[in-house]
Amino acid sequence: MDPANTKAILAEPSGAAQATAKERRDFIHWLGRILRVREAFLVVILLVMIVVMSIVEPGFRSSANIRAVLLGFAMEGIAVIGMTMLLVSGGFDLSVGSTMALSGMVTAALLLKGTSIPLAIVAGLTTGALVGLLNAWIIAKIGVNALIATLGTMTIVRGIALTGWQGQPVINLPDAFRGIGQGVLLGILPLPAFILIVLTIVFDILMRRGRWFRQLYFVGGSEKAARLSGINVTHVRMITFIAAGLLAGVAGIVSTSRLGAAYPNSYEPVALRVISGAVIGGCSLFGGEGSVIGSVLGLLFIALILDILVLLGVSPYAQGIVQGVALILAVVVDIWSKRQAARA
Repeated sequence: MDPANTKAILAEPSGAAQATAKERRDFIHWLGRILRVREAFLVVILLVMIVVMSIVEPGFRSSANIRAVLLGFAMEGIAVIGMTMLLVSGGFDLSVGSTMALSGMVTAALLLKGTSIPLAIVAGLTTGALVGLLNAWIIAKIGVNALIATLGTMTIVRGIALTGWQGQPVINLPDAFRGIGQGVLLGILPLPAFILIVLTIVFDILMRRGRWFRQLYFVGGSEKAARLSGINVTHVRMITFIAAGLLAGVAGIVSTSRLGAAYPNSYEPVALRVISGAVIGGCSLFGGEGSVIGSVLGLLFIALILDILVLLGVSPYAQGIVQGVALILAVVVDIWSKRQAARA
């Protein structure tokens, strides 16, 4: 036998070895696909965090802690739905926290004047929608950069909330209204969390299946191509900003109901957390990508991180550092993934 042939035969892997190598490649490929689906990856990370913290810190799994996390997360989770729509369409909104505060103040003030609960809630929702309309007009109609526009409206709206009530909270709200934010469904699930679940399911289906909502991805992916294909980009952007303002109004009203009072200087860090959660959940700051479920899961990830820091006795001043680092890392991952996709 030719020595060269003998060497080649010995170097060739056996059938069992080839099968094992193929299984290994298939598993790596399958794992890679799972990791590329941001929602699935976040679910795995969240489950690992919950299991580890339940073992390390027994207080983490207490009903009081779980309820506190769900209540705080639910308010911002409602707002992140609107932020997801904006990010997918290529925009964002820094005034979401101010909108929540003003909507809550308007609702609470009307309730104290004897206005019925439904009418007061409608007024609060209208307030949020009007702030969204103001953002839409400045950005979509005039053409001002979203960063500058929403930074300006954030300051204006916050100023209105502080000036209108001289910086004082509105307290002693009716018990029936407080039941919206403090109620419990079936004795287990806080009502705000149930509202978030319903809104998440509805808007995620709309974003995936709704014909009009699919336009958000086209506008965010390429505004020029969207215009050439016949999409009214200005109309889409305006509706999206109004919807985001309306959802921020919902979040502000539910939060006011939960606290039993409205505070004009509240919700200042909400915009950072909401944008961070959406980007961690798969939204791109460049537009055209993201899902509602992914954004909600990303926000839940941040909520759990902050809760873990509190349980571990980390200084509350360090929470801002963690949120800032999380946002920067999420953006870096987003940019890196886009470069990898471009190379591929």
